[in-house]
Amino acid sequence: MIDQFAFLIAEGFKSFYRNKLASFLCVITIFINFSILGSLFVVGYNTSSLVDFFRSKYSFEIFLQNDVDQDVYTDFIDELSKNNIIASTELIDKEKSAAIFKEEFGEDVVDMLGYNPLPLSIKVFINEESFEFDQVDLLIESINTYDFVDEIEYRGRYIDDIEDRINLAIFLFLVFVIAIIFLSYQIISNTVNLSMTNRRDFIDILKYNGASGIFIKIPFYIESILYSVFGSVFSFLFVKYFFISFNKYFGVNVKLDDYLWLWIIGFSIFIGLYSSNQSMKRNMNE
Repeated sequence: MIDQFAFLIAEGFKSFYRNKLASFLCVITIFINFSILGSLFVVGYNTSSLVDFFRSKYSFEIFLQNDVDQDVYTDFIDELSKNNIIASTELIDKEKSAAIFKEEFGEDVVDMLGYNPLPLSIKVFINEESFEFDQVDLLIESINTYDFVDEIEYRGRYIDDIEDRINLAIFLFLVFVIAIIFLSYQIISNTVNLSMTNRRDFIDILKYNGASGIFIKIPFYIESILYSVFGSVFSFLFVKYFFISFNKYFGVNVKLDDYLWLWIIGFSIFIGLYSSNQSMKRNMNE
């Protein structure tokens, strides 16, 4: 039994090394495919963080009437702060508005006009963990009912547009993943098919000596596993160190799933075994 097992493993390695060029091209193709696939997995893994980043930057601004009393807008700010969907508020008085105007346009509004016409405003930052567009819409509608509120600058739908584009990107990501899986399947299947064609005499001898179908297939399963393991290990190392370097160079924090290596290598082996099995079925007329 041990001798048979050793024979099968040895034949699997022989098949791998016998067709050096085909094996090399297969490993390189798997490396490229799973480097792209692994990178897409990392991007998908960080998609929620990307949405949270945009949401953390989301705010709207409430412009107040010029004649509003300080006690009124102070109480109003306290009331806003108690709302669960609001992370924080910032009062922008006339002096701060003038400073912002000068920073953006390079002109001092008081020097230009002789007085400061800019309104008092309150900037409201939304809590990203409680972010719901319907809730924000209702909040803005309720704020608009106050007599001392002049206007609300609301850019929330920009976030909605961004999320729509992210959802489109996820859809394209899934299409691309399917294409890569299909390409990997075809490459491994064709390589195993070539290997079996080259070893047709060996297969016929085993059949003549009463070898079972599974006994004949095992060396080719081992061959496909070798393709998958070599290609996927190299691709995992490439993806890992690419994003480590990317984080260091750009000063960002793209996170890697702790089980990324398992996803890449395991998925590659699964595709390898499945594609080689389908190829063997065609060759052995099963």
